[in-house]
Amino acid sequence: MLHLHRQASFGAAKSLLFLLMVITIFDYLLLPVYIFLFYIIVKRKTLKYEAELKKYIQAAFFLRMLGSVAYCLVLQYYYGFGDSFIYYSGGNFISEQLGKDLSNIHYLFVSGKEVQDWYNSIVGDINYSGYFEIPSAYMIMKISAVLSFLSFNKFMIISLFFGFFSFAGQWKLFMVFDKINNHQRRKLLAYAVLYTPSIWFWGSGLMKDSVCLGALGFIISILYTFFVKRKFSLLNLIFLGFLIYLVYTIKSYIIAIFFISLGALFFNYFIRAVKSIVFRIGLFILLILASIVIVTGFNLSNQINELQEESIAQRESNRSSYQASMEESETSQAGIESSELDPSIANLLLNSPGIIFTCLFRPFIWESRKIMILFTSLESMLLLFCTIYLLVKMKIIGLYRLIFHNHYLFFCFTISMLFAMIIGFTTFNFGTMIRYKIILLPFYYFMLVQIYNVYKNSKPAIAK
Repeated sequence: MLHLHRQASFGAAKSLLFLLMVITIFDYLLLPVYIFLFYIIVKRKTLKYEAELKKYIQAAFFLRMLGSVAYCLVLQYYYGFGDSFIYYSGGNFISEQLGKDLSNIHYLFVSGKEVQDWYNSIVGDINYSGYFEIPSAYMIMKISAVLSFLSFNKFMIISLFFGFFSFAGQWKLFMVFDKINNHQRRKLLAYAVLYTPSIWFWGSGLMKDSVCLGALGFIISILYTFFVKRKFSLLNLIFLGFLIYLVYTIKSYIIAIFFISLGALFFNYFIRAVKSIVFRIGLFILLILASIVIVTGFNLSNQINELQEESIAQRESNRSSYQASMEESETSQAGIESSELDPSIANLLLNSPGIIFTCLFRPFIWESRKIMILFTSLESMLLLFCTIYLLVKMKIIGLYRLIFHNHYLFFCFTISMLFAMIIGFTTFNFGTMIRYKIILLPFYYFMLVQIYNVYKNSKPAIAK
């Protein structure tokens, strides 16, 4: 029933948000100042980089800032409402109460239900108090509240902070990918991982997706430093623990999929080194048992249910709130009806091929009835063409061998497919799916770039 609660809360809250302009003249006045400050940070951090790499990073920074501003403008002047406004309003309440009485800081460490009761007792308005008891939503509100003290409590500036964190994580991820790819095809890699429009637009606002995207980039960078570069740091270990907790609180299925993919990577590594068929079977059984433990421990079925309900709530909110501009039709749906869904692992696996294809390569151009969906459909079409191109050039068997004999490609393939399966299974319209799937795009794009790099470097061997 979570989606009904969210829908009621959202519907009541948006009616208030329509009456006020969240973005003010002060946002526009402060905007260039903060972009300049962030640019100074980026410029100082890239002083040791070579000119080519510095150019790519700085271009990615400005694209991410553009995405953050563009998302704010679309939210304010096109949609007129959104979850970001709810997070901002909740953060405002927290920061105001902290300003009045610093002892209220303990509410940052209590359950959402206590915060909801606290909010209702002070404001007496339950329009969107339900968001406080949702741990993921309350976490974003707390981050927004803390950032409000650094941003004069301006919505657009807080969004810039979210966008900057997302950019920093993607920067770290790009650097890891660049090292793995031996600094080859760097320009192509930059276009794929850093310049992709879906990533820098949907991953730059005051949203859960921005935090998860940035945090996952940092997590992979730290693990790469620990296990590949063999450089251990206590500070990095503490930061890693915090990031895992942060993503787990916001979207625990991301952490579940990440660790399952890591488990599959270790399994692939060890099973290839084992010659005995008996030991290989034993390792395979251990992998299955470990996956079951992870799925059970992270309560993945509940996560699937929650994602379904959130998607339903978003769709119903769209239908009731701006019917004229976001009319539901067969061409705006992702091809799965909510009534057909059974959130079991067996059903998930059974329907996975069509679900994965839908998440990765749809919407098609002819399914786009809105300008924003059209842009995404062009990107999806390019992704499909690139995938088909590599399948033809590498041949299916050659591609299979390459993925399963290259640890990094195997990890990216596994995490991309798992994310595509979960996201495609739990979203019912393209607008929601586009936003959710940005988490998998850097991995899938990197996989394509590295496969292309291998193809270009070993044409004679592939042709045999």
